[in-house]
Amino acid sequence: MPAKRPAASILLVDDDPTTCEFIVKLLKRRGYDCTAVQSGAEAFQAAQRQAFDLLLLDLRLPDTDGLQLLQALREQDMQAPAIVITAHPSLPTAIEALGSAVSDYLPKPFKAEQLAERICAVLLKGDTAGGEYLWKELAAKYGFVHVPSRNPQTQQTYLTAARVASSRAPVLIYGESGTGKEFLAKAIHYLSDRADKQFVPINCGAVPPDLLESELFGHEKGAFTSASTTKRGLCEAADQGTLFLDEIGEMSLPMQVKLLRFLQDGSFRRLGCTEQRTVDVRIVAATNQNLGKAVREGRFREDLYWRINVINLYLPPLRKRPEDIEAFSRHFLEEIGRELDKPRLQLTAEALEKLRNYEWPGNIRQLRSVLLRAALTAPSATLTAEHVVFQDT
Repeated sequence: MPAKRPAASILLVDDDPTTCEFIVKLLKRRGYDCTAVQSGAEAFQAAQRQAFDLLLLDLRLPDTDGLQLLQALREQDMQAPAIVITAHPSLPTAIEALGSAVSDYLPKPFKAEQLAERICAVLLKGDTAGGEYLWKELAAKYGFVHVPSRNPQTQQTYLTAARVASSRAPVLIYGESGTGKEFLAKAIHYLSDRADKQFVPINCGAVPPDLLESELFGHEKGAFTSASTTKRGLCEAADQGTLFLDEIGEMSLPMQVKLLRFLQDGSFRRLGCTEQRTVDVRIVAATNQNLGKAVREGRFREDLYWRINVINLYLPPLRKRPEDIEAFSRHFLEEIGRELDKPRLQLTAEALEKLRNYEWPGNIRQLRSVLLRAALTAPSATLTAEHVVFQDT
């Protein structure tokens, strides 16, 4: 008969006796071994006596800050994953917590099932999607909808994005067309302290090279033949906010020089104007190209590459994350149902399996298109495998 697996041991650090009693009883009913302490000093002593599998940590303690305590415990070689619980939730503290290598963040009051699910997820994976609270907060404040991923690589990408969002560092997002690069760029914007300002996107490959400078920096009346009025550029529109340069690999070499000059200090001149203007803009760029290869081939400036490639994030293609097909399908069907006034759209098991087994050359964008076609052609709200039709290029 195999030996019984020992119960996971959890260290709870919270100065509220009522919270401690509630959590200890909950965890013991779930079969966990829970030690509760109410100060940083007691947490240190407990960690020296015993190794723990998980740390539950309040942010505000009588003798220290919770994140400072976590850092000190890490320095003492306590590497167990940590979940922050706090009665004072906010977007900045959530981001700070994730940036301190916290696995998850749970605001009080919470339901017993919520805590149990988070603990189970962290103990199984060592990490979660990186702050479910963040996305709920963004949805409530800005209407930004996040589709959670079950793919470990994508989870890590979003966790890294959350950690760097509050900085001013430029971000470069890699991924095939249709993988959600603009979606990730918006997440970075809404997680930053610029969330109340403008998120301004431009597809550098969709604007003719001779017009891109005017689009970005603006122009004065009469600057060129068709300039009948003065126009403010997107850089000015994004002042104090975020400028998203999609498909930056398509930008011409002369325009790359002008962009580099702008990135150095935020200064530029409108076309046809001698006055220099300065703005404060956070740059997030994206590409489906290998920019390193483009640099070696002379198609992309090396100095600009290093300027924009401070934080590098990668979004894997949908064929590498089939575990996310169901969540994206559910999200898109809700959207499509509202658009078509066709509520309660749902996939049969066979239809979902057909979606999972497809290679998705067009990625998430193609998935939505396939589901829209299915919803338009199906006679009812139930979408079968017959309605799921792929139209490859």
